Amino acid sequence: MKSGLLASLGLYAIACCLPALAFRKTGSPDDIMLGLRALAVGWSGIFAGVLGWYANPLWLLGLLLIALRKPTAAAIAGVLAVALACTVFSDLGRELPADEGNVTKTAILRVLPGFYVWVASFLLLPITAFFPRGK
Repeated sequence: MKSGLLASLGLYAIACCLPALAFRKTGSPDDIMLGLRALAVGWSGIFAGVLGWYANPLWLLGLLLIALRKPTAAAIAGVLAVALACTVFSDLGRELPADEGNVTKTAILRVLPGFYVWVASFLLLPITAFFPRGK
């Protein structure tokens, strides 16, 4: 179980270092957002209906539940984290506000490797919970 948790944490850290999202902003060249930047500012997506970032607290809850030896609850938190993270696909191409005054717009063009590594770190949580000894 410990190795699965360490792998999940490791993938999460790697995801923070990789390009995660490509954006197009009105009047600007396309922008690449690294995972760490997405982690830092992603919480604000709730104001535009972008909820994918909120998979992070579910993942943390799942880690805590595994530490407390509650594998079923941890697996549920992990599955919900993956599902919430995948809502980003519904936001691809959608016009989003790029500033507080809603003057400029932005759109997520595509997800990049950091996004997939981020989701993989979440996927390890239910796998670790269901197969604690690699059975």
